[in-house]
Formats: sequence, C-alpha cells, structure tokens
Amino acid sequence: MAKNNWLISTLIVLGIFSVALSLFIATQTEKQKPGARPLARIELNLGKVFILRNNLTQKETLTKRATLFALDSVETSVDGDATMEFDSAYRIRVQENSLITLDEENDRIVLIIKRGDLQVENFGREGTVYISKDGVRWSATDYEMNYKKQAPAETLPDLAPSEGVTPPPATTMSEGLTSEFIQDTLKTQRGSFFKCYTQLLQKTPGVVGQASISFTIERTGKVTQAEIASSSINDAGFKKCLLDAIKRVEFKAFSGDPISTVFPLRFE
Repeated sequence: MAKNNWLISTLIVLGIFSVALSLFIATQTEKQKPGARPLARIELNLGKVFILRNNLTQKETLTKRATLFALDSVETSVDGDATMEFDSAYRIRVQENSLITLDEENDRIVLIIKRGDLQVENFGREGTVYISKDGVRWSATDYEMNYKKQAPAETLPDLAPSEGVTPPPATTMSEGLTSEFIQDTLKTQRGSFFKCYTQLLQKTPGVVGQASISFTIERTGKVTQAEIASSSINDAGFKKCLLDAIKRVEFKAFSGDPISTVFPLRFE
C-alpha cells in the first residue's frame, strides 16, 4: 500500500513538472520567435520604454535589453530614451516621445518613424539600414547627414524642472522674439538638459543644485555666446553637456537686434 502511495505521488510530481516545462518552453519559443531573423538589439538608456511585439496587444516594458524582430514597435515616453544596435555596426538612438516600427525588405532593415525621431550615433555598412519618415525612405546615413539638416526641428515635451526664462527688455523683445516664445522653445528641449543631469547622477548619485545659462539669439535664430553664468554644481562634464544642449536649440529667424538672455534651471 505504501509502495502504491509512493508511486502515485511520484507520478503527480512528474506530471506537474512536465506541465511546467511545457509552459516554459512555450514562453521561450514565443520570445525567441524561431525562424525569424533578429533585426536589432535595444538597450534602455533612461525613462520608460515599451516594446509592442508583432501580433500582440500587450506592451512589454523594456527593463534593460531586448531583441527586436520584424514588425516589432518601440515606444518611448516623454522621458524615455533607448539605443538600437545592428549587426551592420549602425547604432541608432530612439529619442523621447517616439514610436518606431521595424520592418525587413530584401535583407534591408527599415525603421518606420510614426512619431518622434531617431538619431544615428554610429554609422555602419551602407545600404543595410533605412529610415522611413512621412512616406519618404532614406538610407540611415543620408537621413542623418542630409534630410535632418533640411527638415524643421521637431520639439520635445516639457521634462526638466525650470524656473523659466528671464525676459530681456520689452523694447528689444517687441522687435524680435517674445519672452513667452523663447521660454516655450526652451521647454521643448528640456529633455536634453535632463539627460545631462541623469548622466551626472550616474557619476555623483544624489547631487542637486542649480545652473543658469546665458546666451545670445542671433537674428538667424542660432544660439551664440553660450556660457554658464552660474552653477552650484561644479562638474566640468555636466556644464559642457548643458552648453552643448543650448547650442543645439534653434529659434525662428526674426528682425531687430540679437537677443541676450539667461535660462535658469533647477536640478533635484
């Protein structure tokens, strides 16, 4: 009798183990998509990033790294940022508030921009990765080197904490740009300033402080004479990152004298 009980218990345990093993294999099979060629590897940089797998409706939160296949989509939140790497040596960053779908045509990888933008950080083997935006397809190299220079810059949502812009004298502003316009334009680029702070936190966890950037807006809309007017955070790399970010901001052209102003930021 005891022997029969032992046999029954053993069979039950084996049955449970078999079911668990089958579920595990099924899960891994779905994730790896046998027969499908991996198109890219994606790594989380900061914020929230989601992956929507082909034929699935549930978003998958990217926690560190993942593999992307054809018709997978990547969505970044307003503070999200991720980097895709390809076997052809291309490295492309998915910028904040973007939605990108990967496709494959004749061994060519196509990144379809549905919202937001991409930035090519490392160029690879030409003709292997293409970027499609507004119905026009470019090679990844041409997109970064030519198309983006011609297209108007896209804006980003308000991300980093800020005190706003100190308005120049009213007489100057009436002939050029309004203080509200300058402030709104700077707000669209706060993701870049926030990224500087995130990089600083990786080196110096818990650091808080303030920084003010002084700069001049030329009539062409270009930023010149950018300087750190004051900063309670004395990190050279952090200050350089802030200056690089402000220099990338482009305002619309205007008539009148160049405008000098200060942009205060609080990081905490």
